[in-house]
Amino acid sequence: MAQQRTATVTAHATPRVQVIAPGSLGATAIAALRTRGIEARTSSAGSDFESDVIAWALDTAPSTAVAVELADTCARAAASGRPVCLLAPQPRGSGRAALERAAALAFLRAHGAALAHDVDAWLEAVVLLVRFGLPSGPRSAVIAPPGSWLEAQAMVIVDEAEAIGTRGPAVGATSSEQPTDVVLYDPVLDAPPPSIPGMHVPVVARAELATSPGVLHGARSALAAVAMLGHAAERIAVGLGPAPRAASAELAIDDERLRRQLGKLGQDTGRLGDHETKVLLAAYGVPITRQAVATTPSAAVKLARRAGYPVELKPWGHDLPTEPGGCPVERDVDSDALVRQGFSSVLAAAGKAGTEGAAVIIRETPPQGREVAVTLLELPALGWTIALHVPGVAQPIAAPAPLRLIDAQALAAYVVASRAGDPEPDRVGLANLLRRTSHLVVDLGTRIVALELPRVIVGGRGARTLVVDANAELR
Repeated sequence: MAQQRTATVTAHATPRVQVIAPGSLGATAIAALRTRGIEARTSSAGSDFESDVIAWALDTAPSTAVAVELADTCARAAASGRPVCLLAPQPRGSGRAALERAAALAFLRAHGAALAHDVDAWLEAVVLLVRFGLPSGPRSAVIAPPGSWLEAQAMVIVDEAEAIGTRGPAVGATSSEQPTDVVLYDPVLDAPPPSIPGMHVPVVARAELATSPGVLHGARSALAAVAMLGHAAERIAVGLGPAPRAASAELAIDDERLRRQLGKLGQDTGRLGDHETKVLLAAYGVPITRQAVATTPSAAVKLARRAGYPVELKPWGHDLPTEPGGCPVERDVDSDALVRQGFSSVLAAAGKAGTEGAAVIIRETPPQGREVAVTLLELPALGWTIALHVPGVAQPIAAPAPLRLIDAQALAAYVVASRAGDPEPDRVGLANLLRRTSHLVVDLGTRIVALELPRVIVGGRGARTLVVDANAELR
């Protein structure tokens, strides 16, 4: 099958490659592609690309305005089945600037760009697209004899993927239980049998070992190329850009609860505290901690008994900091006496003891799990964007809102087990939470300026995933 596929692709007119790259990178890329028998030439952003493959390299992460300009080219290329192969620096750091850079790249990915941060993976993706076409997805399998270079490299990559809780390539024979989109194999072997599904692609360890132009160079770069093109293919299949607003109809929103809460808020502006923000979230089916507000110690005891000991206490109010930012919280409160004591202590810590309207939130103890933070805000040119902050992940993670399911799943995939042997995080629950929250801010965009979830607990297997701390900014 692999030999037939390669012969068929070669028999047709091979697409040209238009290279848009700064400085010497463009000349180097063109020379490398021509060495492999691919016609490549320098181009510019305003060119008519027609049916050519576009290899675009950026020397800096694009601004939000530049991303919107590039998105049109990316979408047109995606519609032709040849997504733009885009090389861009990995966004790093924290703060608003880093978030905007990550959001800009996520916007381009959502419009069909095949995004790479490594130049070798970028070039191999261009070769894969020209020589073999667009794979149907990112799932890879590697067929290699025991003791070979390809098996050794593949096993290292598998071990690295397992260490961070992601799925690596399947090594060895594939089956219906392990569907694959691309099968990589060493061309010194016979081609894989036709019974193995997927696009069959030969790969060699180094360029000097290639005996024909129709092979990829390096297992790691080849796998990265398959992943970036495969993810682009999946995105093209489900649709480009953020989800349509009408998709919120699938979420079974509690419209009556939403209307009641919006009615209570009236024309209020400014910061909205934890409890009231969670009522809005709950109307959209976002899982939250079970909690209630008590204005007296006796009421707090009744609510604690109803919630079930142990409980947690925190002051109620719209002017309080987030929990990571210093809001006082009494944890592991397991008796009526400690509830009464905690009622007074959290109000005193917040400077609200004895003030009119002082109240305390009584909530269930959250489950164990990974703790992440979520921010939703409107960015210039891009519109509503959701950002996921995962401890241990250096780069910001973002996607345009409202989220398509594929984007929600991609964000959730960044959350991995803290230690070897820990249960896998509830990524399905997190994806559901992110998707519902993203629709909330878009639907209520005339009232909400930003939504912050400083504490989201992602449960392990069998445990709940829910919002522990929340606040919003009203316009």
